[in-house]
Amino acid sequence: MTQSDRHIPEGDRCPSCSGAGWKWWSVGTDGQEAKWIICRDCLGTGRGDQKGRKREKPAEAPSA
Repeated sequence: MTQSDRHIPEGDRCPSCSGAGWKWWSVGTDGQEAKWIICRDCLGTGRGDQKGRKREKPAEAPSA
């Protein structure tokens, strides 16, 4: 996980984005690019309980 300056304990991390606050989203075949979107489950905070500040968008796409 990135952003070690705002480390979220394992038990408090959002299960959807693993505490990153952002998710990699691709539309598929309709011509739009893949991009980072804010995690809707934690509203970008990276915490399961939605406390804290929004986290910074990652610089690169995840390696899959």
